[in-house]
Amino acid sequence: MKRKKILFYHPVFSDGGAEKTNLLISEELSKKYEIIYISNFFSNKFDKEIKKIGIKKIQINANRTITSFFEISKIIKELKPDVIFSIQTHASVLILLINLLVYNNSLKIICCERLSPESYKLNFKGRLILLLAKLLYKNAKAIICNSKELSNEIKNISNSKNITFIYNPILKNNLKKLAKVSKINEKPFINQNKKIIISIGRFDKTKNQLMLLKALKYVKRSEKLSVVLIGEGYKKKDLISFSKTNKFRNNLHFFGFRKNLYPYLAKSNLLVHTSNYEGLPNVLIEAMSLNVPIISTNCPSGPKEILLNGKAGFLVERNDYKSLSNKINLFIDNPKAFHKKKIFYKESLKRFSPKKSLEQYVKIVKKLI
Repeated sequence: MKRKKILFYHPVFSDGGAEKTNLLISEELSKKYEIIYISNFFSNKFDKEIKKIGIKKIQINANRTITSFFEISKIIKELKPDVIFSIQTHASVLILLINLLVYNNSLKIICCERLSPESYKLNFKGRLILLLAKLLYKNAKAIICNSKELSNEIKNISNSKNITFIYNPILKNNLKKLAKVSKINEKPFINQNKKIIISIGRFDKTKNQLMLLKALKYVKRSEKLSVVLIGEGYKKKDLISFSKTNKFRNNLHFFGFRKNLYPYLAKSNLLVHTSNYEGLPNVLIEAMSLNVPIISTNCPSGPKEILLNGKAGFLVERNDYKSLSNKINLFIDNPKAFHKKKIFYKESLKRFSPKKSLEQYVKIVKKLI
């Protein structure tokens, strides 16, 4: 019997949390369905996982989402997918436009929201995307957000009755086991004589690692700290330049993409998360799973929800680097204040059951097919 097809459109398939989440969902769905990914850009970082799951990749020639209209329309016509997942608001708007203008709303589309719509309000293009989302989202068969807070945000821009939230199934991986797979033979993790603060994410405006570096200027004993930044991105040069100007370059360590970042996270003393916008930052859940203390911005959306309104970790306002520096000083002077927060980790993690999350995805697809 011919397997039914599920198509994922992810405009930029890079190396972040959204990609990891899609792969975990795809792995579960691939047990019963044929999975196809289409993207304007594929990183090669997850080629091994894509091959293992058996996902077919189709690279779109167009460089931008909006210019992909005709090519994606043609791909849909040729493949005749039974269900289409669109990842992120701008991708969903494009797929829903194709659905309306080419297929008379006959396609079965699931919109996956992974980032606060607040991030789209920064420019005219983003505001236009939100306006189109407001008009088109009613035609989606389901809109899946990865946090409750994000689902409430989406409800404010859409009158769709098919909005729900499903937490990312990131804990499907045995993180404690992965953290022990390999030893780290790199500074500052070898001969560790300083407290290590770690930050994980793309080096860009959204992740805002510059906030952490600005905070270090006001930390009383920053020489007692090593700061590790894991990621890649266009802001790396700015971060290096700032650290040199402010004379703590020797305490700052850059690590590029790490497929298994858990040994680094597990050996760190504090995770600092400085995003301006999120959906549900996986790294906070991963840190909790590995029993690492956390300071995070209270950005829309996700951190407040994950950290139980501050019970399970410290929250600071976006771009408030002085408040962040105060919390880092507290971490140096009174680590017990951070360890008290960790008593909420175990209870909190129960919400993020990967089995429950994957069952919910399967249920929604099964209902449509």
